Amino acid sequence: MIQQPASIAARYAPRPVRALPAFEVEGWKFKPYRVFGRACDAPATFDEAGLDPIVSELPEPAVAPGRPGLGFLIEHLATPLDYIVLCWWQNNNELITRILVREAGAPWRPTDGSESFCVWDLDIMWFERNAFIRTMLSMPEHDPGAYLAARFEKATVG
Repeated sequence: MIQQPASIAARYAPRPVRALPAFEVEGWKFKPYRVFGRACDAPATFDEAGLDPIVSELPEPAVAPGRPGLGFLIEHLATPLDYIVLCWWQNNNELITRILVREAGAPWRPTDGSESFCVWDLDIMWFERNAFIRTMLSMPEHDPGAYLAARFEKATVG
């Protein structure tokens, strides 16, 4: 039997998740989610004060051919780093993704190349994929309002 190194043998358990109120920035409309990988007192809304590094990742203008100006983000409060998984729809059916990280309370920074989204985040990403197909790609007319209204409502991810 091959034994895995301790760093790979992390224990898996579902994590609490909350859908936060949608917000608009620079013409973009986002649905934020918060995943709790550690205990903390987090505000009931996404902290828009630290958005500068996040907004700098977005193309301009928000709405352009093949780009509806819609996306979602996952704020994953974890240990030892917090993650932002920033996703937006572009090129009609592609999900563009950027990852930012920080130590708890520090400013957001781009990843160092070895950091990415994780197994818990994929649950929300799968939901958002299906919501985009249902409201934007399968309709005779795109329905951005219906996309923004479709929210991951489970209490946990994973």
